Amino acid sequence: MHSPSPLVLVAACLGLYIVSLIFRRPRRLPPGPRTLPIVGNLFNVPKSLEWLEYQEWARQHGSAVVHYQILGTHYVILNTAKAATDLFERRSQIYSDKDERAMIHLSGWGRNWGLMKYGDYWRAHRRLFHQYFRSTAVQAYHTSSKRAIHQLLYALRDSPARFWEHVRLMAGSNILRIMYAVDVQADNDPNLALVKKAIQVVQKVGAPGTYTVDSFPILQNIPEWFPGAQFKRQAAQWRPFVEEMYIRPFRDVKEALDSGEPKPCVLSDMLTNIAQDQEGRDRAMLETVAINTTGTAYAAASDTTTCALLTIILAMLLYPDVQRAAQKELSDTLGRGRLPDMKDQASLPFITAILKESLRWRPPLPLGVAHKSTADDEYEGYFIPAGSVVIGNAWAMLHDDERYPDPDTFDPRRFLDGDGKLRKDVPDPVQAFGYGRRVCPGRYFAMDVLWLAVASLLSAHGVLHREAC
Repeated sequence: MHSPSPLVLVAACLGLYIVSLIFRRPRRLPPGPRTLPIVGNLFNVPKSLEWLEYQEWARQHGSAVVHYQILGTHYVILNTAKAATDLFERRSQIYSDKDERAMIHLSGWGRNWGLMKYGDYWRAHRRLFHQYFRSTAVQAYHTSSKRAIHQLLYALRDSPARFWEHVRLMAGSNILRIMYAVDVQADNDPNLALVKKAIQVVQKVGAPGTYTVDSFPILQNIPEWFPGAQFKRQAAQWRPFVEEMYIRPFRDVKEALDSGEPKPCVLSDMLTNIAQDQEGRDRAMLETVAINTTGTAYAAASDTTTCALLTIILAMLLYPDVQRAAQKELSDTLGRGRLPDMKDQASLPFITAILKESLRWRPPLPLGVAHKSTADDEYEGYFIPAGSVVIGNAWAMLHDDERYPDPDTFDPRRFLDGDGKLRKDVPDPVQAFGYGRRVCPGRYFAMDVLWLAVASLLSAHGVLHREAC
Protein backbone atom coordinates (compact mmCIF):
# COMPACT_ATOMS: atom_id res chain seq x y z
CA MET A 1 0.00 0.00 0.00
CA HIS A 2 1.50 3.31 -1.10
CA SER A 3 1.75 6.27 1.28
CA PRO A 4 0.11 9.50 0.07
CA SER A 5 2.50 11.89 -1.61
CA PRO A 6 3.50 15.15 0.14
CA LEU A 7 1.52 17.08 -2.45
CA VAL A 8 -1.65 15.16 -1.59
CA LEU A 9 -1.07 15.74 2.14
CA VAL A 10 -0.59 19.47 1.60
CA ALA A 11 -3.73 19.62 -0.53
CA ALA A 12 -5.70 17.71 2.08
CA CYS A 13 -4.53 19.98 4.90
CA LEU A 14 -5.34 23.07 2.85
CA GLY A 15 -8.78 21.70 2.08
CA LEU A 16 -9.48 20.98 5.73
CA TYR A 17 -8.35 24.49 6.67
CA ILE A 18 -10.65 26.08 4.10
CA VAL A 19 -13.58 23.94 5.24
CA SER A 20 -12.89 24.91 8.87
CA LEU A 21 -12.94 28.59 7.92
CA ILE A 22 -16.24 28.16 6.12
CA PHE A 23 -17.99 26.26 8.89
CA ARG A 24 -16.29 27.74 11.94
CA ARG A 25 -18.66 29.81 14.03
CA PRO A 26 -17.32 33.33 14.59
CA ARG A 27 -16.44 34.07 18.19
CA ARG A 28 -19.19 35.96 19.97
CA LEU A 29 -18.41 39.65 20.40
CA PRO A 30 -20.31 41.76 22.94
CA PRO A 31 -23.59 43.20 21.61
CA GLY A 32 -23.83 46.60 20.03
CA PRO A 33 -25.20 48.52 17.04
CA ARG A 34 -25.23 46.90 13.61
CA THR A 35 -22.04 47.30 11.61
CA LEU A 36 -21.40 48.00 7.94
CA PRO A 37 -18.76 46.12 5.93
CA ILE A 38 -15.23 47.56 6.21
CA VAL A 39 -16.18 50.83 7.97
CA GLY A 40 -18.04 49.12 10.81
CA ASN A 41 -19.85 51.72 12.94
CA LEU A 42 -18.02 54.74 11.56
CA PHE A 43 -21.27 56.50 10.73
CA ASN A 44 -23.49 55.50 13.65
CA VAL A 45 -21.43 55.95 16.81
CA PRO A 46 -22.27 58.90 19.07
CA LYS A 47 -20.13 62.01 18.68
CA SER A 48 -21.29 63.73 21.87
CA LEU A 49 -22.61 62.59 25.26
CA GLU A 50 -21.28 59.16 24.36
CA TRP A 51 -21.62 57.88 27.93
CA LEU A 52 -25.40 58.25 27.77
CA GLU A 53 -25.60 56.37 24.48
CA TYR A 54 -23.38 53.56 25.77
CA GLN A 55 -25.56 53.32 28.87
CA GLU A 56 -28.63 53.03 26.65
CA TRP A 57 -26.98 50.29 24.55
CA ALA A 58 -26.34 48.34 27.74
CA ARG A 59 -30.03 48.63 28.67
CA GLN A 60 -31.24 47.67 25.20
CA HIS A 61 -29.06 44.57 25.00
CA GLY A 62 -29.24 43.61 28.67
CA SER A 63 -25.46 43.45 28.83
CA ALA A 64 -22.92 45.21 31.02
CA VAL A 65 -20.46 45.03 28.12
CA VAL A 66 -21.20 46.51 24.69
CA HIS A 67 -19.13 46.76 21.54
CA TYR A 68 -18.70 48.65 18.31
CA GLN A 69 -16.08 48.62 15.59
CA ILE A 70 -14.54 51.32 13.42
CA LEU A 71 -12.30 50.49 10.46
CA GLY A 72 -11.20 47.22 12.02
CA THR A 73 -10.59 48.55 15.54
CA HIS A 74 -12.77 47.02 18.25
CA TYR A 75 -14.16 49.22 21.03
CA VAL A 76 -15.48 47.57 24.19
CA ILE A 77 -17.44 49.61 26.74
CA LEU A 78 -17.80 48.46 30.35
CA ASN A 79 -20.97 49.83 31.94
CA THR A 80 -20.90 48.31 35.43
CA ALA A 81 -18.50 48.51 38.34
CA LYS A 82 -18.32 44.70 38.39
CA ALA A 83 -17.15 44.52 34.78
CA ALA A 84 -14.57 47.27 35.35
CA THR A 85 -13.27 45.55 38.49
CA ASP A 86 -13.16 42.14 36.82
CA LEU A 87 -11.15 43.36 33.83
CA PHE A 88 -9.17 46.43 34.88
CA GLU A 89 -8.22 45.11 38.32
CA ARG A 90 -8.46 41.32 38.40
CA ARG A 91 -7.05 40.99 34.86
CA SER A 92 -4.86 44.07 34.97
CA GLN A 93 -1.97 42.21 33.35
CA ILE A 94 -3.74 42.42 29.98
CA TYR A 95 -5.85 45.58 30.46
CA SER A 96 -3.30 48.11 31.77
CA ASP A 97 -2.03 49.27 28.40
CA LYS A 98 -3.25 52.49 26.83
CA ASP A 99 -4.62 53.19 23.40
CA GLU A 100 -1.83 55.26 21.85
CA ARG A 101 -3.44 57.31 19.11
CA ALA A 102 -1.43 58.96 16.38
CA MET A 103 -3.30 62.25 16.69
CA ILE A 104 -2.40 62.54 20.38
CA HIS A 105 1.29 62.41 19.49
CA LEU A 106 0.98 64.67 16.45
CA SER A 107 -0.71 67.34 18.58
CA GLY A 108 1.97 67.26 21.30
CA TRP A 109 -0.03 65.38 23.93
CA GLY A 110 2.27 62.36 23.78
CA ARG A 111 4.00 63.89 26.82
CA ASN A 112 0.92 63.14 28.91
CA TRP A 113 2.12 60.13 30.86
CA GLY A 114 -1.45 59.21 31.72
CA LEU A 115 -1.87 58.33 28.03
CA MET A 116 1.42 56.43 27.62
CA LYS A 117 1.73 52.73 26.89
CA TYR A 118 2.17 50.46 29.88
CA GLY A 119 5.84 49.64 30.45
CA ASP A 120 9.08 50.78 32.07
CA TYR A 121 8.89 54.33 30.69
CA TRP A 122 5.37 54.76 32.07
CA ARG A 123 6.47 53.25 35.40
CA ALA A 124 9.28 55.81 35.66
CA HIS A 125 6.70 58.60 35.40
CA ARG A 126 4.30 57.05 37.88
CA ARG A 127 7.08 56.32 40.38
CA LEU A 128 8.24 59.94 40.28
CA PHE A 129 4.71 61.33 40.57
CA HIS A 130 3.81 58.98 43.42
CA GLN A 131 6.80 60.25 45.38
CA TYR A 132 5.18 63.69 45.58
CA PHE A 133 1.44 62.89 45.49
CA ARG A 134 0.92 59.72 47.53
CA SER A 135 -1.65 59.97 50.31
CA THR A 136 0.89 60.95 52.98
CA ALA A 137 2.78 63.43 50.77
CA VAL A 138 -0.12 65.69 49.79
CA GLN A 139 -0.37 67.12 53.30
CA ALA A 140 2.59 69.31 52.35
CA TYR A 141 0.35 71.20 49.90
CA HIS A 142 -2.47 72.09 52.30
CA THR A 143 -1.03 75.56 53.02
CA SER A 144 -0.88 76.43 49.32
CA SER A 145 -4.40 75.11 48.80
CA LYS A 146 -5.76 77.16 51.71
CA ARG A 147 -4.14 80.28 50.28
CA ALA A 148 -5.69 79.73 46.84
CA ILE A 149 -9.10 78.94 48.34
CA HIS A 150 -9.09 82.02 50.59
CA GLN A 151 -8.30 84.14 47.52
CA LEU A 152 -11.27 82.48 45.83
CA LEU A 153 -13.53 83.50 48.72
CA TYR A 154 -12.48 87.15 48.46
CA ALA A 155 -12.99 87.10 44.69
CA LEU A 156 -16.47 85.60 45.02
CA ARG A 157 -17.39 88.23 47.59
CA ASP A 158 -16.31 91.06 45.29
CA SER A 159 -17.67 89.77 41.96
CA PRO A 160 -19.88 86.68 42.41
CA ALA A 161 -21.16 86.72 38.83
CA ARG A 162 -17.65 85.83 37.63
CA PHE A 163 -17.56 82.64 39.69
CA TRP A 164 -16.47 80.53 36.69
CA GLU A 165 -13.31 82.61 36.21
CA HIS A 166 -12.59 82.68 39.94
CA VAL A 167 -12.82 78.90 40.29
CA ARG A 168 -10.58 78.38 37.29
CA LEU A 169 -8.04 80.83 38.72
CA MET A 170 -8.05 79.06 42.08
CA ALA A 171 -7.43 75.63 40.56
CA GLY A 172 -4.74 76.83 38.16
CA SER A 173 -2.89 79.10 40.56
CA ASN A 174 -2.73 76.42 43.25
CA ILE A 175 -1.18 73.72 41.07
CA LEU A 176 1.18 76.22 39.38
CA ARG A 177 2.48 77.35 42.76
CA ILE A 178 2.96 73.77 43.96
CA MET A 179 4.60 72.43 40.81
CA TYR A 180 6.59 75.48 39.62
CA ALA A 181 6.49 78.22 42.32
CA VAL A 182 4.58 80.44 39.89
CA ASP A 183 2.34 83.08 41.50
CA VAL A 184 -0.72 83.74 39.36
CA GLN A 185 -2.67 86.91 40.10
CA ALA A 186 -5.25 87.07 37.32
CA ASP A 187 -7.34 84.74 35.18
CA ASN A 188 -5.66 86.06 32.01
CA ASP A 189 -2.23 84.86 33.14
CA PRO A 190 -0.38 83.39 30.10
CA ASN A 191 0.22 80.08 31.90
CA LEU A 192 -3.51 79.62 32.47
CA ALA A 193 -4.24 80.63 28.88
CA LEU A 194 -1.83 77.95 27.65
CA VAL A 195 -3.36 75.17 29.70
CA LYS A 196 -6.87 76.19 28.65
CA LYS A 197 -5.96 75.95 24.96
CA ALA A 198 -4.08 72.70 25.49
CA ILE A 199 -7.03 71.10 27.29
CA GLN A 200 -9.29 72.05 24.39
CA VAL A 201 -6.92 70.17 22.09
CA VAL A 202 -6.82 66.95 24.12
CA GLN A 203 -10.61 67.00 24.36
CA LYS A 204 -10.73 66.97 20.55
CA VAL A 205 -8.02 64.40 19.85
CA GLY A 206 -8.83 62.17 22.82
CA ALA A 207 -12.22 60.91 21.63
CA PRO A 208 -11.93 57.41 20.06
CA GLY A 209 -12.76 57.16 16.37
CA THR A 210 -12.58 60.89 15.65
CA TYR A 211 -9.59 60.78 13.29
CA THR A 212 -8.95 58.20 10.56
CA VAL A 213 -5.21 58.42 11.25
CA ASP A 214 -5.83 56.78 14.63
CA SER A 215 -7.10 53.66 12.84
CA PHE A 216 -4.44 53.86 10.12
CA PRO A 217 -1.29 55.29 11.78
CA ILE A 218 0.66 55.02 8.53
CA LEU A 219 -1.25 58.12 7.37
CA GLN A 220 0.78 60.27 9.78
CA ASN A 221 3.70 59.92 7.34
CA ILE A 222 1.97 61.76 4.49
CA PRO A 223 3.04 65.41 3.93
CA GLU A 224 0.85 68.25 5.17
CA TRP A 225 0.12 69.48 1.64
CA PHE A 226 -1.27 66.11 0.58
CA PRO A 227 -5.05 65.98 -0.11
CA GLY A 228 -6.87 64.73 2.99
CA ALA A 229 -4.02 65.72 5.34
CA GLN A 230 -6.06 68.38 7.13
CA PHE A 231 -5.45 66.47 10.38
CA LYS A 232 -1.69 67.09 10.02
CA ARG A 233 -2.16 70.78 9.36
CA GLN A 234 -4.44 71.06 12.37
CA ALA A 235 -2.00 69.16 14.60
CA ALA A 236 0.84 71.41 13.45
CA GLN A 237 -1.15 74.42 14.67
CA TRP A 238 -1.89 72.81 18.03
CA ARG A 239 1.48 71.30 18.86
CA PRO A 240 3.45 74.51 19.63
CA PHE A 241 1.27 75.69 22.51
CA VAL A 242 0.86 72.16 23.93
CA GLU A 243 4.66 71.87 23.95
CA GLU A 244 4.95 75.37 25.42
CA MET A 245 2.61 74.41 28.26
CA TYR A 246 5.06 71.68 29.27
CA ILE A 247 8.35 73.49 28.53
CA ARG A 248 7.83 77.12 29.64
CA PRO A 249 7.50 76.54 33.41
CA PHE A 250 10.26 73.91 33.32
CA ARG A 251 12.60 76.39 31.65
CA ASP A 252 11.90 79.06 34.27
CA VAL A 253 12.45 76.69 37.21
CA LYS A 254 15.66 75.31 35.71
CA GLU A 255 17.07 78.78 35.05
CA ALA A 256 16.38 79.79 38.66
CA LEU A 257 18.05 76.62 39.89
CA ASP A 258 21.10 77.12 37.66
CA SER A 259 21.45 80.74 38.83
CA GLY A 260 21.67 79.62 42.45
CA GLU A 261 18.27 81.07 43.38
CA PRO A 262 15.98 78.03 43.38
CA LYS A 263 12.31 78.49 44.14
CA PRO A 264 10.76 75.88 46.47
CA CYS A 265 8.45 73.71 44.38
CA VAL A 266 8.00 70.14 43.22
CA LEU A 267 9.94 70.54 39.96
CA SER A 268 12.87 72.26 41.66
CA ASP A 269 13.11 69.36 44.09
CA MET A 270 12.95 66.87 41.22
CA LEU A 271 15.74 68.62 39.31
CA THR A 272 17.91 68.85 42.43
CA ASN A 273 17.55 65.11 42.96
CA ILE A 274 18.39 64.45 39.31
CA ALA A 275 21.56 66.54 39.58
CA GLN A 276 22.59 64.51 42.63
CA ASP A 277 21.73 61.14 41.09
CA GLN A 278 24.43 58.56 41.85
CA GLU A 279 23.03 55.66 39.81
CA GLY A 280 24.46 56.74 36.47
CA ARG A 281 21.09 57.15 34.81
CA ASP A 282 20.54 59.22 31.67
CA ARG A 283 20.12 62.79 32.96
CA ALA A 284 18.32 64.00 29.83
CA MET A 285 15.82 61.16 30.13
CA LEU A 286 15.22 61.90 33.81
CA GLU A 287 14.61 65.57 33.04
CA THR A 288 12.16 64.60 30.31
CA VAL A 289 10.28 62.44 32.81
CA ALA A 290 10.19 65.41 35.22
CA ILE A 291 8.86 67.71 32.47
CA ASN A 292 6.16 65.23 31.50
CA THR A 293 5.17 64.42 35.07
CA THR A 294 4.79 68.01 36.28
CA GLY A 295 3.17 69.22 33.06
CA THR A 296 0.59 66.46 33.09
CA ALA A 297 -0.26 67.20 36.73
CA TYR A 298 -0.54 70.90 35.92
CA ALA A 299 -3.01 70.29 33.10
CA ALA A 300 -5.05 67.59 34.83
CA ALA A 301 -5.40 69.38 38.16
CA SER A 302 -6.35 72.68 36.53
CA ASP A 303 -9.12 71.12 34.48
CA THR A 304 -10.64 68.48 36.73
CA THR A 305 -10.60 70.61 39.89
CA THR A 306 -12.39 73.39 38.03
CA CYS A 307 -15.03 71.03 36.63
CA ALA A 308 -15.64 69.29 39.96
CA LEU A 309 -16.01 72.50 41.97
CA LEU A 310 -18.33 74.07 39.40
CA THR A 311 -20.47 70.93 39.63
CA ILE A 312 -20.78 71.41 43.39
CA ILE A 313 -21.75 75.07 42.91
CA LEU A 314 -24.43 73.97 40.43
CA ALA A 315 -25.73 71.38 42.88
CA MET A 316 -25.96 73.94 45.69
CA LEU A 317 -28.01 76.21 43.43
CA LEU A 318 -30.36 73.40 42.45
CA TYR A 319 -30.65 71.89 45.93
CA PRO A 320 -30.68 74.75 48.48
CA ASP A 321 -31.82 72.40 51.25
CA VAL A 322 -28.49 70.58 50.93
CA GLN A 323 -26.64 73.88 51.21
CA ARG A 324 -28.56 74.81 54.35
CA ALA A 325 -27.86 71.43 55.96
CA ALA A 326 -24.16 71.77 55.19
CA GLN A 327 -23.99 75.27 56.64
CA LYS A 328 -25.72 74.07 59.82
CA GLU A 329 -23.13 71.32 60.24
CA LEU A 330 -20.33 73.83 59.72
CA SER A 331 -21.83 76.30 62.18
CA ASP A 332 -22.48 73.64 64.83
CA THR A 333 -18.96 72.23 64.50
CA LEU A 334 -16.82 75.33 63.97
CA GLY A 335 -18.83 78.05 65.62
CA ARG A 336 -18.02 81.53 64.36
CA GLY A 337 -14.75 83.24 63.61
CA ARG A 338 -12.74 80.63 61.72
CA LEU A 339 -12.72 78.76 58.44
CA PRO A 340 -12.48 74.97 58.27
CA ASP A 341 -9.17 73.15 58.05
CA MET A 342 -8.30 69.63 56.94
CA LYS A 343 -8.12 68.61 60.60
CA ASP A 344 -11.89 69.24 60.77
CA GLN A 345 -12.67 66.67 58.09
CA ALA A 346 -13.61 63.84 60.45
CA SER A 347 -16.07 66.16 62.22
CA LEU A 348 -17.83 67.25 59.02
CA PRO A 349 -19.27 64.10 57.40
CA PHE A 350 -22.00 65.98 55.52
CA ILE A 351 -19.36 68.02 53.66
CA THR A 352 -17.60 64.78 52.74
CA ALA A 353 -20.93 63.33 51.59
CA ILE A 354 -21.51 66.37 49.35
CA LEU A 355 -18.13 65.81 47.72
CA LYS A 356 -18.77 62.10 47.20
CA GLU A 357 -22.22 62.78 45.76
CA SER A 358 -20.94 65.45 43.37
CA LEU A 359 -18.37 63.02 41.94
CA ARG A 360 -21.11 60.42 41.55
CA TRP A 361 -23.79 62.75 40.18
CA ARG A 362 -21.64 64.53 37.58
CA PRO A 363 -18.20 62.86 37.32
CA PRO A 364 -15.56 65.17 35.78
CA LEU A 365 -14.64 62.38 33.33
CA PRO A 366 -17.85 60.48 32.46
CA LEU A 367 -15.75 58.12 30.34
CA GLY A 368 -12.48 56.87 31.73
CA VAL A 369 -9.31 57.16 29.67
CA ALA A 370 -9.23 54.31 27.14
CA HIS A 371 -7.31 51.13 27.97
CA LYS A 372 -6.06 48.61 25.41
CA SER A 373 -6.13 44.83 25.71
CA THR A 374 -2.84 43.06 25.00
CA ALA A 375 -4.23 39.52 24.57
CA ASP A 376 -7.39 37.77 23.44
CA ASP A 377 -9.81 37.37 26.33
CA GLU A 378 -13.30 36.15 27.12
CA TYR A 379 -15.68 37.73 29.59
CA GLU A 380 -19.24 36.71 30.43
CA GLY A 381 -19.28 34.55 27.29
CA TYR A 382 -18.10 37.38 25.03
CA PHE A 383 -14.86 37.49 23.06
CA ILE A 384 -12.62 40.54 23.49
CA PRO A 385 -9.92 40.51 20.79
CA ALA A 386 -6.35 41.55 21.53
CA GLY A 387 -5.82 45.19 20.62
CA SER A 388 -9.36 46.21 21.58
CA VAL A 389 -9.87 49.68 23.01
CA VAL A 390 -11.60 49.10 26.36
CA ILE A 391 -13.35 52.02 28.05
CA GLY A 392 -14.99 52.22 31.45
CA ASN A 393 -18.27 54.14 31.39
CA ALA A 394 -18.00 55.87 34.77
CA TRP A 395 -21.30 57.64 34.16
CA ALA A 396 -23.23 54.37 33.85
CA MET A 397 -21.51 52.88 36.90
CA LEU A 398 -22.23 55.94 39.04
CA HIS A 399 -25.86 56.10 37.82
CA ASP A 400 -26.58 52.43 38.41
CA ASP A 401 -29.89 52.48 40.29
CA GLU A 402 -29.10 49.18 42.00
CA ARG A 403 -26.09 50.76 43.67
CA TYR A 404 -27.47 54.29 43.97
CA PRO A 405 -31.30 54.50 44.09
CA ASP A 406 -32.78 57.51 42.29
CA PRO A 407 -29.38 58.21 40.69
CA ASP A 408 -30.36 61.39 38.84
CA THR A 409 -31.11 63.20 42.10
CA PHE A 410 -28.31 64.94 43.98
CA ASP A 411 -28.64 63.43 47.45
CA PRO A 412 -25.58 63.45 49.73
CA ARG A 413 -27.62 61.77 52.46
CA ARG A 414 -27.35 58.48 50.59
CA PHE A 415 -23.81 58.27 52.01
CA LEU A 416 -24.94 58.89 55.62
CA ASP A 417 -26.63 56.71 58.22
CA GLY A 418 -29.38 57.75 60.63
CA ASP A 419 -26.82 59.30 62.98
CA GLY A 420 -25.29 61.43 60.23
CA LYS A 421 -22.13 59.32 60.00
CA LEU A 422 -20.62 58.10 56.75
CA ARG A 423 -21.93 54.70 55.70
CA LYS A 424 -19.54 51.93 54.75
CA ASP A 425 -22.11 49.89 52.82
CA VAL A 426 -22.69 52.51 50.08
CA PRO A 427 -20.11 52.19 47.29
CA ASP A 428 -17.59 55.00 47.21
CA PRO A 429 -17.65 56.73 43.79
CA VAL A 430 -14.08 55.67 43.03
CA GLN A 431 -14.94 55.14 39.35
CA ALA A 432 -14.63 58.91 38.96
CA PHE A 433 -10.84 58.43 39.24
CA GLY A 434 -10.37 55.47 36.90
CA TYR A 435 -9.50 51.84 37.48
CA GLY A 436 -6.77 49.33 38.24
CA ARG A 437 -3.13 50.17 37.68
CA ARG A 438 -4.14 53.22 35.64
CA VAL A 439 -6.26 54.83 38.39
CA CYS A 440 -5.67 58.59 38.70
CA PRO A 441 -2.59 58.96 40.95
CA GLY A 442 -3.56 62.54 41.82
CA ARG A 443 -6.81 61.55 43.51
CA TYR A 444 -5.58 62.22 47.06
CA PHE A 445 -4.54 65.75 46.16
CA ALA A 446 -7.77 66.38 44.26
CA MET A 447 -9.98 65.17 47.10
CA ASP A 448 -8.17 67.33 49.67
CA VAL A 449 -8.42 70.48 47.54
CA LEU A 450 -12.08 69.92 46.72
CA TRP A 451 -13.05 69.10 50.29
CA LEU A 452 -11.35 72.20 51.65
CA ALA A 453 -12.84 74.37 48.89
CA VAL A 454 -16.40 73.15 49.49
CA ALA A 455 -16.16 73.46 53.27
CA SER A 456 -14.63 76.94 53.05
CA LEU A 457 -17.08 78.21 50.45
CA LEU A 458 -20.14 77.08 52.39
CA SER A 459 -18.69 78.26 55.69
CA ALA A 460 -17.76 81.76 54.48
CA HIS A 461 -20.85 82.92 52.63
CA GLY A 462 -22.53 80.05 50.86
CA VAL A 463 -22.97 79.53 47.17
CA LEU A 464 -24.15 82.25 44.82
CA HIS A 465 -27.82 82.96 44.40
CA ARG A 466 -29.39 82.14 41.05
CA GLU A 467 -29.72 85.85 40.24
CA ALA A 468 -25.93 86.25 40.27
CA CYS A 469 -25.56 83.74 37.46
